[in-house]
Amino acid sequence: MSEQTTAPPPPAPAPAAEPSRLPLHLARWTGLAGAVLLAVAAYLGGALPVIQPEWVSPVTIWQSENGPASVIAYFTGAILLAYAWWRARAGALTVRWVAVTAALWSLPLLVAPPLASRDVYPYSCQGEVFAAGIDPYRHGVAALPCEWLDLVTPMWRETGAPYGAVFMAVAGLVAHVTGTLWESIAGFRTVAVLGLLLAAVSLPALARRAGADPARALWLGLTTPLVAIHLLSGTHNDALMIGLFLAGLAVTPRPAIQRTAVWWSRLAAAGVLIGLSVGVKGTAIVVLPFAALLALGPPFRWRALWPVAGVLTGGAVAALAITTIAAGLDLGWLAALSSTGDSIVWQSPPTSFGLTIEWLIRLVGIRFKFINTFRVIGLLLLIPVLVTLWLRARRDQTDARVLHHAGLALAAVLALSPVVNIWYMTWPITLLAISVSGRGLLGLTFVTIAGLFVIMPDGTGLAYFTKIPGAPIMFGFSVWFLVRLIRRLREERQLSTA
Repeated sequence: MSEQTTAPPPPAPAPAAEPSRLPLHLARWTGLAGAVLLAVAAYLGGALPVIQPEWVSPVTIWQSENGPASVIAYFTGAILLAYAWWRARAGALTVRWVAVTAALWSLPLLVAPPLASRDVYPYSCQGEVFAAGIDPYRHGVAALPCEWLDLVTPMWRETGAPYGAVFMAVAGLVAHVTGTLWESIAGFRTVAVLGLLLAAVSLPALARRAGADPARALWLGLTTPLVAIHLLSGTHNDALMIGLFLAGLAVTPRPAIQRTAVWWSRLAAAGVLIGLSVGVKGTAIVVLPFAALLALGPPFRWRALWPVAGVLTGGAVAALAITTIAAGLDLGWLAALSSTGDSIVWQSPPTSFGLTIEWLIRLVGIRFKFINTFRVIGLLLLIPVLVTLWLRARRDQTDARVLHHAGLALAAVLALSPVVNIWYMTWPITLLAISVSGRGLLGLTFVTIAGLFVIMPDGTGLAYFTKIPGAPIMFGFSVWFLVRLIRRLREERQLSTA
């Protein structure tokens, strides 16, 4: 009898290596330690209500009384916070755990002076101007004069406010109910908290609608160090804008064959919320066309689009018109936006293009100002780029794709704008966090963490002192990105025609 032999079983595949991550409880306490250090930095050398000298630089900041301690505490705290945020992303997150952790990290910053921005001081003075019955769009804060005018950056003393009537009314309310500067700071920080709370409720709802993990979206989108330092501690009004447009997208009804009165009411409410967001900062108008795609659903039909777009737009226009008229203002803030272009920072790709070309031609003895030329080119390119993104979202009208392209549209606004401040990055990040993965996640992380190191704790921007190598690096990155984008679009076209 022949002996039957059997082949040895194949070796079991090695288990996939899990991403190395920090245990969630350690991540929570590491981040809290970072937040405490940031609060210490705010007390030692943050954007305190003191008159700054005429010339401020990283050297003078370091040489100030608490300079070394404040700088070391600030950057150490930022690193700890960023480390905890990044390492915890792969953990078994829940919405409750994320919410509790975010609240814990926020507490030290809530009771500390402003950090990394002095914008709360012009906010306070603009509110005083509005409360006094002076048009804040035609007059700078020096027209009152504001009680703490000396704390306002000279550029903003004679220029009009670049914000909509909604924020002017909020600023006026804060001025009316507060009496001291510290009370005013607390008032604007309360506004920022309300905006972030609105975003924290809306973002998980949008993630569920897109079939994504709500806890992960909340962690990547709103628990970032950029949000903690710049929107919460820095009290930027971007927090209110983001909360309102996310709420508008979250309220947008799902597609329905039979559209009841409730469905149309929700659509109008979505338009109102987005309109209120535009009344804070005009950038929010970008998300309105994508809200129409969310409500319309596939398959796309132009005939079905018009009533949906009409109700959405009507709600937004009504909200903007009513708040503007009720505040006794007009659209003068649109003209005031031009004054923001006085700032020359290399974070703006069009500005970095202009700076780099100017330096290159100087090598051959030619002097010519290219900054405004490239800024105009960027603004001219913005409209076709936004239209293209909307049309691409229309092809496959899933909620995830529409929200992703809405985030890309906000990113395009930044990429082509004349001026980009680092906290503007929070606009697209909140939406891209829903669907980002792979290289996109790495890019989002790099922007989030790298952005922490371009501003000093007192609000002094390092971009002013790093135009070289900042502008050439941004120039090179922009060229590389454009080449890759063109190649990808060409490959997609070839696949579609194959």
